[in-house]
Amino acid sequence: MGDSLSHNPRKIVTARDIAMFLGTKIHGEDVEINSVCSLDSIDERSLLFSKTKLDGKLLSGYSQVCLITTELPVDVVSGTFILVENPRLAFAKVLAEFFLKKEKPGIGKHSVVAPSAKIGQDVSIGNNCTIGENVVIGDKTIIRNNVVIADDVKIGANCLLRSNCVIGEEGFGFEDDKDGTPVRIPHLGSVKIGDFVEVGNFTAIACGTLKDTTIGSHVKIDNLVHIAHNCVIGESTMVIACAEVSGSAIVGERCWLGVGSVTMQKIKIERNSTIGIGAVVLKDVPQNAVMAGNPARLLRFKSSD
Repeated sequence: MGDSLSHNPRKIVTARDIAMFLGTKIHGEDVEINSVCSLDSIDERSLLFSKTKLDGKLLSGYSQVCLITTELPVDVVSGTFILVENPRLAFAKVLAEFFLKKEKPGIGKHSVVAPSAKIGQDVSIGNNCTIGENVVIGDKTIIRNNVVIADDVKIGANCLLRSNCVIGEEGFGFEDDKDGTPVRIPHLGSVKIGDFVEVGNFTAIACGTLKDTTIGSHVKIDNLVHIAHNCVIGESTMVIACAEVSGSAIVGERCWLGVGSVTMQKIKIERNSTIGIGAVVLKDVPQNAVMAGNPARLLRFKSSD
């Protein structure tokens, strides 16, 4: 038997249920699905996917498996098939709908929520969290354990804040006095986060100085990321593990900031640009650019948005 992820359904889930959810139909007999697996560990009554056309013999000996793919395999021997344009995307949506454990709304142990905070419907707050004054959290947002959300932060609906992230505390800003003593510059702004945003473990998003740090809807921020004061991160941008975005930088929509990349303060990265692993961005980046290196240099432009 292969290694598979079991499904504890609220009701029986069948291949036809999954096809209907994806807006298509099945090819073959309807089967009950109670687990998901990969192509190298196939189990009976399981769901799997392939981005490429397969040899049908791969499924021989398995009479009750369902494969999400782009077209029927050659020499189909057995199995049930759901044909879609993007199997990996469809598989992800199916996992979220039928196999993902739903987090229950409520507030966990030892969490402190300020009386002035406004918490939406069906919000889940984990253990040991701190929610500050005048915070707004949208409907169906999930906040895991040990999360700190400072005063006046606004978070949209359907967001996910993973454990140990800190949203809205002061950033790093000082000016030297005459004798060289560093004097902290007060940060009076806050953080505004759109809908469907994810923030990773141990990630910090600093509040603005005189205006808010802004994170657009559908932005996905990985673990161990630092986003400094006054930054603007455009919609659907990906910020990958250990990246750092310095103060007042503006990142456009649908950008990709790679692992360990560093962005100098006050620069602008235009829409749909990609910053490579470990790149150090010292100058503005044009739209559709692919940048890499230290200092980052232009490798090429993408052919389309």
